[in-house]
Amino acid sequence: MNRLTRQIIAGALKDVGIREVGYNDGPEIGEWLRRVNRKPGRSYCAAWAWCKVDDACQDLGLTNPMLPTAGVHLMCRRAKALGAWTKDPGPGFIGMHDSGLSKTGARLGHCGIILEVGEHHVQDVEANTNEAGSREGDCVAEKPRPLAYWDLGYFDPGKMCAGQTCSEEHPEDG
Repeated sequence: MNRLTRQIIAGALKDVGIREVGYNDGPEIGEWLRRVNRKPGRSYCAAWAWCKVDDACQDLGLTNPMLPTAGVHLMCRRAKALGAWTKDPGPGFIGMHDSGLSKTGARLGHCGIILEVGEHHVQDVEANTNEAGSREGDCVAEKPRPLAYWDLGYFDPGKMCAGQTCSEEHPEDG
């Protein structure tokens, strides 16, 4: 595991236990949403995940070419465009799930940062979840998920940062 992966995971674990104050709001949640140009009260799992990748990149002096987003489906499209999408999970990757359509016909999704990969499941950290595993929960929590849950695949930040020191392309640097 390289430094980028370790930094993303450390940032995700640091947030476990953060709870909403009101609906999809609170000091940290408001900051995550602000950083991706969204107002408090919006779903925040993807905003949180983007912030964890961005924080890790900043801490390591890497460029984050992923534009800020609070949308899982947009994150998936952008990961593909950056050559950072994969069907296989790994630690520090962002698992992406299609949650269907909203009442207005908008695509819904959920995401989490992978900690460990097992034969049939992953252990991850998710924002905007709860004990039942909802995509509209009230906290940041560590969760087990079956591999099949992450049906949109995975965003691999190391591939996005390929060629930069401490990326997945240069594991010896970390």
